[in-house]
Amino acid sequence: MTKSKKPDDPEEMAVFRQAMRGIKPLSHTKVALQKKRPPSLRPKKREDESTEETFAFSDHEHLPLVTSEDFLEFARSGPQHKILRNMRQGHYEAEAILDLHGKTSTEARESLSRFLLQCQRESVKHALIIHGKGRGHSMPILKNKLNHWLRQTEHVLAFCTATPKHGGSGALYVLLRR
Repeated sequence: MTKSKKPDDPEEMAVFRQAMRGIKPLSHTKVALQKKRPPSLRPKKREDESTEETFAFSDHEHLPLVTSEDFLEFARSGPQHKILRNMRQGHYEAEAILDLHGKTSTEARESLSRFLLQCQRESVKHALIIHGKGRGHSMPILKNKLNHWLRQTEHVLAFCTATPKHGGSGALYVLLRR
């Protein structure tokens, strides 16, 4: 502990006391500061979690196949038309991004499930899922799988093909329930 020096000059003390007139000392000197951390999009392992929850996606739903250049769009009843229009135009910033490039169907299903669970935990509303356009195939596998899978969970309110600046027909904007 260091001792504070007292000013030797009585005029300096008088000026200080004049400036401090009416000031009350703090009742405590310790202030606890908390850093606000941005939400992590990595799944957190909870101690009380014995088995990881997952979204169960089925491949048995039969929708018409789409090509790599087809525009996808889906909406449940509920979201307003203005919100859907703004989403189609890419006006919302993605709060979370999932890149499925180079993944197999099984890996993509698991990644999507973990991603949606984490988005749900973090109250993410707008997400971007990059699926790619396929490897020279006219029928992109992951794009068709996502078209089926995203319709199967009530957590997804709507989705549509992204604008060119966010991946175009190789990505989807997704509107999630909070």
